[in-house]
Amino acid sequence: MKPYIQIAISMAVIFVCTAMMLNEDKPSEVNKKETSMIMPPLSIVDKNSPPSIQMAYYIQKYAAEYDIPTNYAFGIAYAETRYEGPYQWTYNPHQVSCAGAVGPMQIMPSTGQYNWKDRTVTREMLLNDIEFNVHTSMKLLRKLYNIYGDWKTVFGCYNTGRPCVNDYAIRVYNFTPAFKIA
Repeated sequence: MKPYIQIAISMAVIFVCTAMMLNEDKPSEVNKKETSMIMPPLSIVDKNSPPSIQMAYYIQKYAAEYDIPTNYAFGIAYAETRYEGPYQWTYNPHQVSCAGAVGPMQIMPSTGQYNWKDRTVTREMLLNDIEFNVHTSMKLLRKLYNIYGDWKTVFGCYNTGRPCVNDYAIRVYNFTPAFKIA
């Protein structure tokens, strides 16, 4: 499918989902610790979709797979690359930190390799493949949670490489997405 057609389909799906959310008969209550968003099916979201749509879809997909509270997963994305949600059309997932972390969830190549012992992980994979980067991030968060059992410590470790509770950890722990969550 041609990229401009894919973008048009993605935008149409967002329009329909937004219209559905605005026309709800009664307001839904949102639990800040467990959130979800209506996202297009995988057959519509692919590597040709806008990066902001891919991010929202893959964050939800892999957060669910690894049992990560969705608002925490979005909090990491915001803290790392200022990802603001599926409507952030100018979002750039190809960011590189001064420390060498790459991609939308800012994964260090050595950390990526630690997570995937059965395959070779390159800097380019982490930088250019949104799905792989998000998947690696969620897998790492689950591993850290299984070790430390405390989300604040997990977020501090994600940020610094060592178990701690710092300002970053507190911000991610208290993060509430600015976009509508159903």
